Amino acid sequence: MKLTQRSARPLAVFVVAVTAAMTACQQPAMTPPPQAATAPPPGYPQPAYGAPPGYPPQQVPPGYPQAAPTYAPVPTYSPAPAPAPTYAPAPPAAPQSSPASYPLGMLVGAPAWQAEVRAVVRELVANLSADYQARVATVPIVFDPNANDVNAYASCDKNDAPFVAATEGLLDAADAIAETKATDEIFGTHTYDAYSNLVVPKLASQAGGSALLPPGLIAPQYWLDQRRITRAHQIFDETVAFTFGHELSHHYLGHTGCAMGQANPLAQGLAQLGQFLTSGAPPMNQPNEAWADTYGCRNTLDTGLARSRSAYRWTEEGGLFLLDFFDRLMRASGASPLVSILLSHPAPQLRISLVQTTAATWRLQHPGQ
Repeated sequence: MKLTQRSARPLAVFVVAVTAAMTACQQPAMTPPPQAATAPPPGYPQPAYGAPPGYPPQQVPPGYPQAAPTYAPVPTYSPAPAPAPTYAPAPPAAPQSSPASYPLGMLVGAPAWQAEVRAVVRELVANLSADYQARVATVPIVFDPNANDVNAYASCDKNDAPFVAATEGLLDAADAIAETKATDEIFGTHTYDAYSNLVVPKLASQAGGSALLPPGLIAPQYWLDQRRITRAHQIFDETVAFTFGHELSHHYLGHTGCAMGQANPLAQGLAQLGQFLTSGAPPMNQPNEAWADTYGCRNTLDTGLARSRSAYRWTEEGGLFLLDFFDRLMRASGASPLVSILLSHPAPQLRISLVQTTAATWRLQHPGQ
């Protein structure tokens, strides 16, 4: 068919339009250039974006790269302080000069021992109650020259006057115990055991013996050591204090009757009857001896406290040393002791327990003293 010029013009326009459309479809999609983020003006808060509150975090489909996790910033801490350095404990301070450490003289021989006993008894009496003081303030101290018997006792003379006596053997033993115990404490020796092993079997035998310290038992290089001399003096005083505190209490507790005052003859007669019964039957004397141990220990501790500001403070230790010596005598004597003090007093081990209990109770009643 022959086209005319007029009909061919519209056809050409159509073809051009179709061709342009097809060309446009074949061109890749153009992405607009990225726009730079515009920072907010200074002074405005920065926008914070994140997942809307209340919605779970979006999950990335499998096969796609995972987004790098974000973590809270690691907190920073101040460094821990270095541990305090430890030091070895400081050495103990050198002992200061005090009344308890003043050097004391050596007690040598019976006259010195007897004078020391009288001085100790004066202090004991001064620390009794006024009522007890009145009963024993003028009681004389008598020394029995018997060196083969280790004993002390309270009694009445033929005129019903009270007195307290100690045998020479008791003073020998008190001195020997003090000398050996002090040596052992200062130098770590065993002279007390050696002394006991030598003299106890003889004292407990039929032939008898002496409690005097055997010569040569303490090494010569120790004798003049001032620490040993002072400590021996202290132990001697404590031993004497307990012994004579015990005997004085027999008088002011009314066990003898003759120190109760002449105004009450009935009380005196009852006490004398008790004394007669106990002398004939030693077991009946046990309660009186237990009371005497208790009061003698308290008197020693009270006096020690009173003198502690100006002199060495007495404790029950000297009494325990003496009772240990008696215990060795009893074990060496067997079932029939020949030593008189063992016949009239409770077993030494019972007395040791009683004194320890009394001292513990006294300290509970004097806290901080």
